[in-house]
Amino acid sequence: MPARLKAVVEVAAVFCLTLLLVALVSLSPAGRWERRAVGRPFLEYAVMIAVPVLLLAIGRRGFSPYGLSLRHLPFHLDMTASAFIPVALAGAAVAIVDHRSWSGALVLAAAKTAALFALGLMLRRKPARGEDGLLAGALFVAAFSNFAVKLSLGDVAASFLFYVFFLGLGEELLFRGYIQSRLNEAFGRPLRFFGVRWGWGAIIASAFFGLMHVLNLGGLSSGVWTPAWWWGFWTFFGGLVFAFVREKTGSIAAPALLHGLPQAIAAAFLGR
Repeated sequence: MPARLKAVVEVAAVFCLTLLLVALVSLSPAGRWERRAVGRPFLEYAVMIAVPVLLLAIGRRGFSPYGLSLRHLPFHLDMTASAFIPVALAGAAVAIVDHRSWSGALVLAAAKTAALFALGLMLRRKPARGEDGLLAGALFVAAFSNFAVKLSLGDVAASFLFYVFFLGLGEELLFRGYIQSRLNEAFGRPLRFFGVRWGWGAIIASAFFGLMHVLNLGGLSSGVWTPAWWWGFWTFFGGLVFAFVREKTGSIAAPALLHGLPQAIAAAFLGR
């Protein structure tokens, strides 16, 4: 089997295996208890984290080439701070448009594309210090806190724990860690976007990311499942944003934080 086809088949198998296990956990008694007790799918995302980590460990491939590294942590935090505002603003469009319609999906796709080009421009001269990004992030949180719902400290802590360390980490580990890195090995990164090398790995990983949202596994627990094509459409473009940051930094640390933090803030301060 050609190396490129083998890589695509491999990541497709890992994708299917992971989502199958996630669905089984969601439909299990433990999943039903979790929804009643905590209201967030911690167990499902724990599975999403565990599968690629176990496969990398069993295959003895090493974690660092797949973006699982905390080396140069200040650099990754600086990149997160610098990229936070474009990513958060693109995500905030969800609160403005009906993201469950095709018209809303088109707006969100445009917002994600704009964020991608904004990041390309902003990060072109990085690494550098990111005080401006940190300050802007603080102002962003302060502005939205004026509309905050009254949540307990426990609810706020649970939101940050789930979105940053489970949802953000889990999805970035699977898609930008395992899938994108494995495809980069096979396809290479022959192109450049604002000086950052990239290739088919970023595009195909983003397509799988969109497909996961089309499959709408959260609908399984409600007993009324339908594919969410509109969701998959605009999340493909969101996947490209995280794919770019992963290629820029060489790690999933910044993409995971950028993926989880805006959602954690929205949940903690706005109850979304």
